[in-house]
Formats: sequence, structure tokens, C-alpha cells
Amino acid sequence: MSTKAPCHADNKPKILIIHNYYQIPGGEDTVVANEKKLLEENGHEVILYTRNNNEIKTMSRFQKLLLPFMTVYNPRSARDVRRIIQNEKIDIVHVHNTLNLISPSVYYAAVRCGIPVVQTVHNFRLICPGALLYRDGHVCEDCLGKGLLCAVRHGCYRGSKLQTLLLVISTLLHRTTGIYRKLHYICLTEFNKQKLLLINRKKIIIHPARVFVKPNFTFEAPPATQDAVRNEVKQ
Repeated sequence: MSTKAPCHADNKPKILIIHNYYQIPGGEDTVVANEKKLLEENGHEVILYTRNNNEIKTMSRFQKLLLPFMTVYNPRSARDVRRIIQNEKIDIVHVHNTLNLISPSVYYAAVRCGIPVVQTVHNFRLICPGALLYRDGHVCEDCLGKGLLCAVRHGCYRGSKLQTLLLVISTLLHRTTGIYRKLHYICLTEFNKQKLLLINRKKIIIHPARVFVKPNFTFEAPPATQDAVRNEVKQ
């Protein structure tokens, strides 16, 4: 990571966490909340920048027409993040999810500001548009060996060939710009790390030395809560 020294009085990096909520809440949201809490309990100041895909429901018809382009690169998200970095004197940007409204534009905004970017890899989206390496009841790694267009043929993202094509175009575009080589990555397991690095089969897209393993975590319940659970189990 960057060796830039924190500019804050307590010498602890100030962190910007970026997360795009899906319309249906999930485990990623819990991870974001837990990591924010843990960082703050250890003296870090944390700024949270979020968007929510529920915003799509209230968009005008024109805005919805622009949505495919915003998924690839959203100027608003880039401006927001650049402004936060500059105004809040951010030291590290930690990204969780960018789909659909935040977009990878936030990577470029942070890198242009000279701020290191960490991306937590919650799924296999960078190598599989369906994100699971699983299709039609079996493990599928076709996109790794034959290219991402395999996913378009099967409509791997939400059963839609058109939406899958959009994700493929976005992924290939950002691979081409080299932005993925400028990021640092957190994988949840060693298995996830090894699968992610298969992206480098033909050329280096992600630097192996910038990929780390850090499992998810949870907080221990207060003693009163633990006792209540035990009593309920006994009953």
C-alpha cells in the first residue's frame, strides 16, 4: 500500500468505506457495518459513502435509459468520492460493492487523488459475471478458460443476456485500463484468493502481492444475551 503518513493527530488512518446496497439486504451489508464498528472502536475515523439500488425504482425514464452507462462509470459517484477524499483528508478507501449505482468510477477517483484503494472480494464477480462460479446445478469456470462471453450465452447475470453483456463490457473495459492492477484486495479465504488469481492466466490483471486473506468476523454477544440463548435452548 501507499506509504503516505496519516495526517491526523492520533496518527491513525482516516478511512472511507464505500458500499452499494442491493435492493435485497444481504451478508455484505453486515460485513460493512461490522468493519466500520471495529475500526471506530480502535480509534479510526470512518466515513461511509453508500448508494442503494432501491434508488432505481424512483428514477425517471431518461435516468433508467442512462443506467447501463452509469453501471460502467458513474460520474456522480466519482465526484462524490473525490470531494469526500479532499474535504475529509481521507487516507485509505475501502470498497465493498459497486454494483449498480456506485460503479468502478470510484477506483479512478481515489487513484487520481493518490489514495490507496482496498477492494473486499465478497464473491467471484471479477472473474464470473454470475459471481458464483456455478451454473445449471454444477460448478462452472467457463469464463476463466474460454472468456467472459460464455456468460452472455448463458445469461448468467439475473438470467438476462443483455444485462450479462453489460457486466462483461464493464469488466473487460476496466481490465483494459489497468485499474485493477492499482488496487489491493481482501479475499475471505485462501480458496477465494487462488480462484481470483486465475484472472492472470493470460496476463497480469491483478498483482498477486496485493491480494490478502482476511476472514469475515462477528462480535461476541453480551453475557446477558448469551444467557438468554442458553436458557431458550434448554427449554
